[in-house]
Amino acid sequence: MENRRLIYHGTGGELLLIFLKNFFLTIVTIGIYSFWARTNVQKYNAANLEWAAERFAFHGTGKERFIGFLKAFGLMILALLIFYIIQTLLLYIPIPYLAPIVGYLLFLGLFIGLLPFIIVGNRRYFSSRTSYRNLRFGFDGKSLEIAKIYMKGLSLTFLTLGIYYPWFFAEKETYLRSKTRYGNTHFGFDPDGKEIFFLYLKGIFLSIITLGIYAAWFIADIQNYIWNRTSFQGKKFQSDITGLRILGNFVLSYLIIIFTFGLGFSWAIVRMTKLFFETISLEAEVDFSSIEAQADLTASATSEGIEALANALESFLG
Repeated sequence: MENRRLIYHGTGGELLLIFLKNFFLTIVTIGIYSFWARTNVQKYNAANLEWAAERFAFHGTGKERFIGFLKAFGLMILALLIFYIIQTLLLYIPIPYLAPIVGYLLFLGLFIGLLPFIIVGNRRYFSSRTSYRNLRFGFDGKSLEIAKIYMKGLSLTFLTLGIYYPWFFAEKETYLRSKTRYGNTHFGFDPDGKEIFFLYLKGIFLSIITLGIYAAWFIADIQNYIWNRTSFQGKKFQSDITGLRILGNFVLSYLIIIFTFGLGFSWAIVRMTKLFFETISLEAEVDFSSIEAQADLTASATSEGIEALANALESFLG
């Protein structure tokens, strides 16, 4: 039974030209071009990713991302106005520190409440804008369902001092991957929380006693586990990345960046991208004739705009 690996055809020189163009136009437009800049890189990466002699494609645009950011900005202004009105009214209540405490809790609740929307919205946007053999990917997850998973998972992870995280990770990834589809055919994911727990236990312990060196093997174990448990049409993906290759490529990439005074950054990115993509394969006997197109007309870049706005606020406040 034949297996075919992903192949990445990107080059450092081409990516460097894209980075330079993005950097210049982002500076000239005072940051506005950043929405197009990110899209340019994703279009390039998708167009240079191949499986079974066919290339992927990314159809997102900087314009829709910019509009999504403006919508998110409008929603944020509305939320701030509501918070301001609430805090102003609370000032008339003679309880010390009531207004700032309620304001802080409202902000915390807002960001926690937006997390499921951002996760689902981003997955839906990226998948709906990515295609292979002229068929789009898609994501059918719901914000309320992912919110329940995160609420349970984060609560139990906190209460168990982190011990529950592998089971939370397994449940979260199972939901996200099983709700992802190519055309009308969904992917599958079959993890085991107990196995992930021992992977994390081993990885964290050995990373500590080796002063971080074993982290490369830890990353390799996690990637291999995730992909080897992922399937499509009942056929399993395979990943055979090794910690030694990750460590060697990371050190070499670091040296390239240092000795080229940063100009080799794009070559370093290409080297690491090729490493992580080209160690993944899937059985070639995929029945494309049974896969039909299923468009997602509800996907938008608004959630990504909210995430970008939240990151900008975090950077400003931090």
